[in-house]
Amino acid sequence: MASVRMTHELRMQIRHNSESAYDTANPKPQPNNEYIDKVRSAVVNSPEQKFLKDMADLGEQRGLKAHHGRNVLPRANRDDITAVSLRSLIETSGQRDYTEQSITFNTPMSKYWVTEETNVRWGNPTVYIQDLSKEDAREVVEMFDKHEQDLEEWHEAKQNYDGQIRGLLDKCTTLKQLLDIWPAAESLVPSEKLQKMHVKVTRKERAEQVKEEINFDPSVANQTVLTARLLGG
Repeated sequence: MASVRMTHELRMQIRHNSESAYDTANPKPQPNNEYIDKVRSAVVNSPEQKFLKDMADLGEQRGLKAHHGRNVLPRANRDDITAVSLRSLIETSGQRDYTEQSITFNTPMSKYWVTEETNVRWGNPTVYIQDLSKEDAREVVEMFDKHEQDLEEWHEAKQNYDGQIRGLLDKCTTLKQLLDIWPAAESLVPSEKLQKMHVKVTRKERAEQVKEEINFDPSVANQTVLTARLLGG
């Protein structure tokens, strides 16, 4: 069996494959349908959206239209809304920060109202929980916090897993040593490296392999030993 050294490149390949395997076996938590539907309903019925819709309806009743490049009425977003960036404000030491989650709707939302000054005319908008109605905000923030907790637990578990894999890979100097400790890692190893490891190697072939691995040039060493002998060393 040939010895396959654990080079930096091989370690990185195995590590990348192990992370992909973890993501497949343990998918990142996604908002459930109850959460998605609640956010969608809360956005549609938010005080801002209801007010802008009322203004648009009133303007239509009175026959108001855009004129001279100006628009005095709210307008529907040019694109249907497929998701919102949902933010929860955090007040710390007099400064404002926020936590954000992306909520993708099961079906696109049309008629999302924006104002003339609003930058959201293409793509998906940002919505703050604090701008929802008080009743909806209470329900949404509970779901938001629960999902945030699920995400944090998932990230922590993944970091622990990745740390163990990195530690093991750093300690192993050969591929055989890794597989003796963790046989299941064979599925993460590039096929050409496994084939190379399973090739039977004679003593002569192994000697040549070692010489190539360390770039050993015997000519200089031979000359040194011969000279030392001639000088009585």
